[in-house]
Amino acid sequence: MQSGDVLSEISRNHNVSVDSLLEFNTFLTDPDIIYAGQTITIPDSEGETFTVTAYTAGYESTGKEPGDPAYGITASGTEVQEGETIACPDSLSFGAKLYIPYFDKTFTCEDRGSAITEGRLDVYMEDLDEALEFGVKDLQVHY
Repeated sequence: MQSGDVLSEISRNHNVSVDSLLEFNTFLTDPDIIYAGQTITIPDSEGETFTVTAYTAGYESTGKEPGDPAYGITASGTEVQEGETIACPDSLSFGAKLYIPYFDKTFTCEDRGSAITEGRLDVYMEDLDEALEFGVKDLQVHY
């Protein structure tokens, strides 16, 4: 960072959201306060195209019913969260952050799935109808 830098300008120059910059640089607690000399990580601005689908915690996606001790629990052991949880291929580590401009959100790789191979991602959604309506999309992903 240099004197006069602001996150909004950096985000525009690198085609990433301010939220994504904050997700990738957890030491930045206030987007309005940055200092000359700080080094920040800028997620891949070009991104990569992934085939993205959606899943729920329900039986249709996971084979689990409410009441099952593993219902709503990801492969990494966290509880699924809409707008946050994403199932990734093994090549992406649990905890990896992925910004998807389509959603304007940064997701955390917390789950796996039998159909989630290289080039595929599965976004967690609470509502089955929304997940079905989302369908299959080829989307840019930055990580």
